[in-house]
Amino acid sequence: MGFTIEDALLQTGQQYKLTLLAGKNGCGNAMSWVHMIEDTTIIKQLWGKELAVTTGLGFPTSEALKKFIECLVRYHSVGLIINTGKYIFDISQDIIDYCNEQDFPLLITPWEVHMADLIKDFSMRCLSSEKEDRQISKYFKNVFMNVQHLEDSRQQLMSTFDVDGYFQVLLIGIENADLFDTIERRRISFQIELCFEKVECAYSFFWFDGHFVMIVNNLDEEELNVIVENMYQRAKKRIVGHLIHLGIGTRMKDFRNVILSYKRALAAVNMAILFQYPVISFEEMGVYQILFLIEDKQVLKQIHDRLLNPLIKYDQKHHGELEKTLYYYLKYDAHQQTMSKELYMHRNTIQYRLGKIKELIGNDLVTFEEKMPYMLAFYIKKMLENHYFDELV
Repeated sequence: MGFTIEDALLQTGQQYKLTLLAGKNGCGNAMSWVHMIEDTTIIKQLWGKELAVTTGLGFPTSEALKKFIECLVRYHSVGLIINTGKYIFDISQDIIDYCNEQDFPLLITPWEVHMADLIKDFSMRCLSSEKEDRQISKYFKNVFMNVQHLEDSRQQLMSTFDVDGYFQVLLIGIENADLFDTIERRRISFQIELCFEKVECAYSFFWFDGHFVMIVNNLDEEELNVIVENMYQRAKKRIVGHLIHLGIGTRMKDFRNVILSYKRALAAVNMAILFQYPVISFEEMGVYQILFLIEDKQVLKQIHDRLLNPLIKYDQKHHGELEKTLYYYLKYDAHQQTMSKELYMHRNTIQYRLGKIKELIGNDLVTFEEKMPYMLAFYIKKMLENHYFDELV
C-alpha cells in the first residue's frame, strides 16, 4: 500500500518539522522514491510517484517556483517538500491555491533540518514498503494462478487484511498494454496509482496477466464507485495517448472468494474493452455475464455458426434479410406490427420470411425454449462483430 505523505506526516512530522500547506486530498498517494531537485531539466527523467525536495536555489521567484510545481504535476510527482529559510521564505497564496486545485501536497520544513537525513530516511521507508507490497501482491497472484495456494495465502495476509471480510477486484485495461516493456509498464502503473484518491481501506495494486489489478478490502461499494469515477476522470487528463477501460468484480465475503471477484472483474474488463465502455461492473453486464465467463471461445463461435449460418448463407446467396428479420422477431417478442414499422415492410412479407426462417432452421420459434438459443446467438454475434473471436482459426 506504500509509504504515503500522510504516513510521513504521522511518523516523522515532528522529527523533520514538516508542515502541510496545501494538497491535503493527495496525501494518501504512495511515494516511490525521493529526489532533491533544483533544476526542472531533471524532472523529465522522473517515472512518476516521486517525492521532490528542494531548497529553492534554482527557483528564486514565486513565478519560477510555480512553474517548477506545474512541471512536477505534469510528470506525476507525488508531492513537494520545500526547505525554507535560505532561498525561499514565503509561499504565495497563488501557489497554495494551485496545489489545492491539483490535490498536490506541498510541505515545508525549516532550514535547520538536514535534507540528507530526510531523503535517506524516506527512501529507506519507500524500499521497505515496496518490498512488503510486492510480497502481498505475490499472495494474490498465487491464488489467481492456482487455488491450491488459497489457504497459505490467506494465512499470510491475516496481518494486513481482514481475511474474513469483503473483497472486491477492479481490473484496469490499457490500450496496447501487451506492447509495454517493463519500464513503460512501471511508469503507467505509477501514473494510475496517482489517479486514485485516498483509499480508506486495506488494498493491493499490481500488474497481472495483462491488466492492472486493484483489490480492496471492506470498502463500501458506493465508495468504490466514487473512487473509480474520480480515478477515471483523472486518468483521462493525466495519462494521455492511452485508452483506459475498467471492469469491476462482485464484492465477495471472505478471502476464499477473491478468485470469483477476480474472474468477474476479468469478464467485465473484457466486455469494456470489446465494446469500448469506459467502466462497467459485472452486475451491469446482463446476459454477457455468462458469455464472457466462458473461457472456451470456440464453444461460443460454434453456437453462433450452428444456429445462424443457415440464414447467413441463404441471405448471401439470395441477397435476403432473413437473419435481420429473425433478430427483430426476437427483439419485439414476435409482435409483427412493431416489426412491420421497424423494417418498413408489409406484414405479409414478414410472415413469408418467418415461414422461410423456420423452414431453414427447423424450429417453430414459439416457446421460450425454442427462441432462447437464437437470442444468445445474436448476443454472440455482437461479440463476433467486435472481433472477439479473431484469434480463433
